[in-house]
Amino acid sequence: MLQEAANPHTRQIAIGVDTGGTHTDVVLINGDTVQTLKVPTTPSDLNVGILKGLTSICEANGLSIRQLDRFCYATTFVTNLIVEQKGARIALITTEGFRDVLEIGRASRKPDVYDIHWRASRPLVPRHLRFVVRERMNYAGETLIELDEAQARDVLEAIRETGVKSLAVCFLHAYANPAHERRIAEMAREICPEVDVSLSSDVVREFREYERTSTTCVNALIKKAITDHLNSLASASHEKGLAGSCYIMRGNGGLSTFEAASRVPAAITHSGIMGGIVGAAALARQCGIHNIITLDMGGTSTDVALISNGEPQLVHQSKVGDYPLLIPTLDMVTIGAGGGSIAYIDGGSAMRVGPHSAGSVPGPACYGQGGADPTVTDANLYTGRLNPQTFLAGARTLYPEQAEQAIKEKIAEPLGINPADAALGIMSIAEAHMTNAIKLISVERGLDCRDFTLVAFGGAGALHATRLAEELSITRVIVPPAPGNLSAMGLLCADVRHDVARTLVIGLCADNIQPMRDAVDELKKQAAAALHAEGIPAADSLLFTSIDLRYKGQNYDLNLPLNDSDFMDAFQGLHERFNQQHEKVYGYLLKDRRIEVVNLRITAIGTVQKALWPRHAPVASKPSPHTRRSVYLHNLGWEMLGVYRFEELHPDQSIDGPAIIEYPGSTLYLAPNWTCSFDAFKNAHLNHH
Repeated sequence: MLQEAANPHTRQIAIGVDTGGTHTDVVLINGDTVQTLKVPTTPSDLNVGILKGLTSICEANGLSIRQLDRFCYATTFVTNLIVEQKGARIALITTEGFRDVLEIGRASRKPDVYDIHWRASRPLVPRHLRFVVRERMNYAGETLIELDEAQARDVLEAIRETGVKSLAVCFLHAYANPAHERRIAEMAREICPEVDVSLSSDVVREFREYERTSTTCVNALIKKAITDHLNSLASASHEKGLAGSCYIMRGNGGLSTFEAASRVPAAITHSGIMGGIVGAAALARQCGIHNIITLDMGGTSTDVALISNGEPQLVHQSKVGDYPLLIPTLDMVTIGAGGGSIAYIDGGSAMRVGPHSAGSVPGPACYGQGGADPTVTDANLYTGRLNPQTFLAGARTLYPEQAEQAIKEKIAEPLGINPADAALGIMSIAEAHMTNAIKLISVERGLDCRDFTLVAFGGAGALHATRLAEELSITRVIVPPAPGNLSAMGLLCADVRHDVARTLVIGLCADNIQPMRDAVDELKKQAAAALHAEGIPAADSLLFTSIDLRYKGQNYDLNLPLNDSDFMDAFQGLHERFNQQHEKVYGYLLKDRRIEVVNLRITAIGTVQKALWPRHAPVASKPSPHTRRSVYLHNLGWEMLGVYRFEELHPDQSIDGPAIIEYPGSTLYLAPNWTCSFDAFKNAHLNHH
């Protein structure tokens, strides 16, 4: 898809590549053009699909890979390693008495305390590979028990004998004083130099013992695989001629170089999701919209996020699979409902959809690659929403007869219903899962969905957006110009970003101004050094300071900005802001209760040139459908609908539903009682009437 750019003075050649479970999405920015492409993901070797996308899009634009200034990458590879535990076999060294912290966890039965069938997840490190050493720090970093180096030496020699290649070290309160952990690392280089060591004080300098240990173990689990993958990708790209900088998306919604990401790979665990959130936020800003809910529906999963006042929300604790992480990530919810989600009959009479996916190999039944299970994509094809000849701009031919056969044999005949209703049922169940996910980030947090605009993207997001909006009473939906490639576009809208933090548990009072200043200055130096190592000049570097506060005795805290003026007025203004925020979030405040500092945080932003969606000239004429085809509609049956081609539509034109709009990498289903109009950037604005 070739378009004219919004800013003719922007001269950059950059590529964003987002590798999902089913497809690899590619976006090329070449000065005044934007071009998009989708290619199948190659699970056996991700580099094959990535390099195919790189070379194909460059050739289509008359470019050589040597001309690229920037290559930005996002992937679900990290998440899959953790969930499937396919990383390295690892060992853990921790403080004597804390060997079983991974197994004990929070000592609670979650998510349902009444579920008698609930079983705790398997720890990342089996007990026979968890070792202890005598040592002890207190929360202030003061040494209570010196490190027993003789015992540590014996433990490291035992670890060498196990043959593990990766070691996590997490001592109690090492966030306050990492001296003992660093000594273990020194000894490991002498005793077992073949073992890669991850120190909790390098990965995350925050308290919460279980989460900190889990994060360090995750880092150790994936470090070798991620380093090998990024090194292999960089090497293969350079062999093709790539000379530009290579960046990868992090969980915080910012970029870092491959080298920096390899040092702390836990920070890129949510890489594959964040590009869509960043891209949707950039699109909303371009449209002058501040409150949005993002719907990113791909082939394997659906990710939803809420953006209020134009900024994605950041959380400092998250989970990958069953494992907690103390890593800053953009707030989102992921569910196993995508185009490839498999429909099946459970218990003889109940239809289910997901979380298992057909992926890209063998893929949905309609791919003709041997898949026999019906999926959401098969349902969309059978009901006429998808064109079998133009799927992915014609790069893949779909086989409706195989979709029909799978739906009939696996769903319709066992339930005694016609295949069209079975297909609608598959889509309705998938949409119900997505509706619940959106409610989780909005209604269950006291927010009204009707105050937000739904931004739908991903390969399948636009197919289900209007139906979801109706269920949630949302009356406004936006579909971007290339909905199937917004996540890849988001990579080119992101800045370089590093977040550093340190736990410092002290009272928020005038007596503690100096230790807080010292800690903030130390963190600022770390943050500035991280940006400098990424090649960001000081003129393009921004540092933002924030602080986690709580009432003394509380277990949870609130994050607020920390300004120079707060030190000057001995934190009086900060006291007032915290009380106001606490009352807003929890419904009460305790004016006479002591306020306590928990964590100090620095966000370091390195601003880079960002991509923009191009502007187009308006056309006032009424658009005409490219063709018409029969589509099976809820409560209406088979109807002949107009089918429009996105390339033939222009700003100021509008279409009344029901209708179909075919994009090069996606399809938009416009339900009855909806109207679609296009703005200057060719974003589709859908309004319910």
